[in-house]
Amino acid sequence: MGITVEYVAYQDDTDAEVRLYEELYAGLPMPVPDLGRAAADRPAWIVVARRPDGRLLGWAEVHPPAARDDTADAADVQWLLVSRERERLTTGVHARRSPTAEERETAARLLRGAARRAAAGGLPALEWTGTDGDGVAADLGAGATEEPGGRWTTPVSLAGWQRPAGLPQVTVRQVTVPAPAGLLAEHARLYSEVTGRPYTPRDAAEVLRDLPPLPHLTLDLLTPAGRTAAQVTAVIAGTEALVDVVFRGAAADGPAVAGLIAELAARLRRDHPRAALLEVQEHGDPVTAEALAAAGLRPAERWYRYRLEL
Repeated sequence: MGITVEYVAYQDDTDAEVRLYEELYAGLPMPVPDLGRAAADRPAWIVVARRPDGRLLGWAEVHPPAARDDTADAADVQWLLVSRERERLTTGVHARRSPTAEERETAARLLRGAARRAAAGGLPALEWTGTDGDGVAADLGAGATEEPGGRWTTPVSLAGWQRPAGLPQVTVRQVTVPAPAGLLAEHARLYSEVTGRPYTPRDAAEVLRDLPPLPHLTLDLLTPAGRTAAQVTAVIAGTEALVDVVFRGAAADGPAVAGLIAELAARLRRDHPRAALLEVQEHGDPVTAEALAAAGLRPAERWYRYRLEL
């Protein structure tokens, strides 16, 4: 297909990522996001794929093992396909369609390029997380080593969904945008606890401000003392209500989170009747998985950690 691949050492060109995002966002009705990141989150290499005419197809970031886990021996790669990301940015929904031949070939070229950089650095393997719906992992000979999460959905339309018996009654707060300053400080505390990274109230405000320009519903789960124990945001895209992550603090156990998800489903049915399906992404948290099952959701897609020996 004539796809070309180039390599950029991040330490030699720290603005490369900015230029790539500017190309990605060109012509879209939203600004390029703030790309500031901690030193530990920066890649060692960026692999860039383009058409022969120079049009950007995608890029991959190759991270050394120490950036993820001091005991890991494999490089980590995260990649982005421009066509699918622009679709997500404009519709608010991750593309569910099958990949095109060009998208599949681009992903394969990016992974092969990342593998070459990792091998040149003396690393024994390359790892990534995904579903392999496009078959790229199988094509490259990578094996699945663990299941770090997946997508859960309501098995029936929200119009016919019933709150499972036995769930606890919980206290929730609906969050408006912009949120009050005092509430942002509380959200910053929760995000810092959940992610292990420091959040300021300004950072917390950006979490909701950066949502796609679609209707959304954000609920806080409150403790008896009024503290925020968990948070969910459902973005309503067409007939789907999508939750990218459940922010769950230590004060939120499985039954409480199940009650939060049930309250979210009930309010979506009441306030957003066009939303026929609730989908929640679970990121390897067994407590959240237990809560989703208790709330009546079922696994729709599993993610895997793939390892390619070099």
